[in-house]
Amino acid sequence: MVQRPVTTTRSPASESERARPRPRGRRRADAELDVRERLLACATQLFAEHGIAATTMAQIATAAGVTSAMVHYYFTNREKLLDAVVDERIARSIEYVWSSVESEGSQDPDALVEGLIARLFDVTARMPWLPPLWLREIVNEGGLLRERMFRRLPFGQLQRFAARIGEAQLNGTVNPALEAPLLFMSIIALIMLPLATAPTWQSASGLPKIDRDVLHRHVSALLSAALRVPPGKTKAPTRRKPRSAT
Repeated sequence: MVQRPVTTTRSPASESERARPRPRGRRRADAELDVRERLLACATQLFAEHGIAATTMAQIATAAGVTSAMVHYYFTNREKLLDAVVDERIARSIEYVWSSVESEGSQDPDALVEGLIARLFDVTARMPWLPPLWLREIVNEGGLLRERMFRRLPFGQLQRFAARIGEAQLNGTVNPALEAPLLFMSIIALIMLPLATAPTWQSASGLPKIDRDVLHRHVSALLSAALRVPPGKTKAPTRRKPRSAT
């Protein structure tokens, strides 16, 4: 008796499983994320060093070790890249700086101010490109990130911070001569400007190198002394109302 060879047939299900595309693996997804993050890191560094207008997509690609086509693949065009730099780099640093202000609102003004100082020094240590980029593209007239950042400024938190300082002035615990709405501007200028211009000062002969710890101590001392109520000065001065146009 001759035995017929046994044949097996594939079920439609098994055929469809073979034809079905495999899902993207985690390794590939992680690799793509790494490339995108590397492109963002290189872009922010080059923008801080040379300015946005002077930096080409090709230079960013070269710094990241990829082709220019890869930059366009991840960000489509220059405007989308700038949006990503603001949303995923600068805006997140702002969120971190203000992250604890709401919970610290009940603290004494000195602790509130010192917390802001500490977080600004922390974020600029982790993102050393931030001060020069802030000066080049946000502060300067015509900076290419200026309008984008203006739309993302935490105006509500700035107003609440100023209100907290104003309350302390009325309570006699903060120097009444200070202008509460200008205090945060003073804080950010005292920290960001020296860090942004450090290479310029260090290239001049006879000037000391700007040390972060020394600058931190200096800024803390300046603001602590500024907040202190002078003897006999416990009442906030009366603000003059602007004259109405006639």
